[in-house]
Order: sequence, then C-alpha cells, then structure tokens
Amino acid sequence: MRVGGASDAGRVRKQNEDAFWFDERLLIVADGMGGHAAGDVAANLALNAARAAIAAESPGTGSREEVVRRAIAAANLEVYQRASGDPRLYGMGTTLTLAWIVEGRAVVGHVGDSRAYHATRERLLQLTADHSVVAELVRSGGLRESEAQFHPYRNLLTRAIGTAPHVEADVTSVDLGPGEALLLCTDGLTAVLDDAEIHRTLVEERDPQACALRLVEMANARGGPDNITAVVAVMEGR
Repeated sequence: MRVGGASDAGRVRKQNEDAFWFDERLLIVADGMGGHAAGDVAANLALNAARAAIAAESPGTGSREEVVRRAIAAANLEVYQRASGDPRLYGMGTTLTLAWIVEGRAVVGHVGDSRAYHATRERLLQLTADHSVVAELVRSGGLRESEAQFHPYRNLLTRAIGTAPHVEADVTSVDLGPGEALLLCTDGLTAVLDDAEIHRTLVEERDPQACALRLVEMANARGGPDNITAVVAVMEGR
C-alpha cells in the first residue's frame, strides 16, 4: 500500500481547519467547524482520538467494523467533552472519515460530509453518504442533484462529531484489488470537482502523493472557496 496526502486553506479562507493523517493502514480526514480556532481544535482532537482508539485495539476484541465504530465514538466523546468544558470552544464540531485497511480490506467509518471513494480503472464509487440537509433532500427526491451545489443549506450538517454526547456513524467495507485506489477528502474538493474529474485524476496519476497534490491544485484552480484535503492510497500491483 502506497499513501500520500495534501491539504490547503484554499483561496478564500484564512485558516485551514481541516486535519488529516495517514500511514499504510489508517487514513483519516476531518473538517472542523466552529469559528476562530475551534474548528481546527475539533478536527485535530477527533483525528488523534480515533488514531489512539484504533492503535489500542487488541486482536479478538471485536469485528473490524466494531473497532471503527468504537474509534469514532471515542473521537466524538473527546470533542464533546472539550467543547462542554471550555466556553471558548462551545459549539465546535467536525466531520470525520477514516479507513482502516487490514489484509487488503478497507473498513470505512464516517460522520459528516467528508467523503471516501473507491476507484478502479473502470469506475469511481462513493463509499459514504453525506450527512447534510441538502444530501438528504436529494436522496428523498425533494431536490435535484444539479440544484444541490447552489442550495443555501448545502453546508448544513445533520450529523457531526462533538455536537452531542453520542453520534451514529456509518460503517462500510470494501476489498481493494491490485492497482485500485482509495480517496478520502473534505468537501472543499468535492464541491468544485465532479466525479469524472476525480476519477480521471486517480487513474492517470498513480503516485499517491502526487495525486493528492494534483487534486488540491485542481480545486484551487476552481477558486478554492473552502479548505481542501485529499488522502490517496493505492494498492500495490497491477
């Protein structure tokens, strides 16, 4: 497994409130919210708590899906308790999307509107469903996909890490074949690049670090209206 990642504040925001982590078995992205420095605090608290929870797991302590759920629950509780105990951080929260890769299988856990994608040469599959007002309207048929990008509530989340003592995480898994790619990214990327552009970049640029940088550069070329983060993993082999 080869992995790379990149993040940028974009062309509009002064501060980058995204956070990311990767190694050969764990990928994480988080998009903080809360204003001032609180978004950055929330994203990094969640990321570090999830990392620590997965690292502390012992073999045989449950299915991989259960491990990921517990890691996200730990991240949620960490952010919630910090926000509750510090008036300066009140109301902060973050998205959290992670992929734990064991023996060629990625278990993906997700809260918010950051995304995970699985790419083969033939197609791009979105593994996560956005937890946002607009995404739910699209899924229910109340809004067309073409209208979603311009909807005034497009950034309003229905689920986030740290805003309540408990949160429900979506967990799924996917087998990664030789040469296939996994992308985790924040909405600063997906708001300005469509699936076809993302897929083409993942297929054409096989070096994960170069691919992540290229995706961030493409989003900035479209105006970079938000913080942008991309983490790319590619399975070895052809």
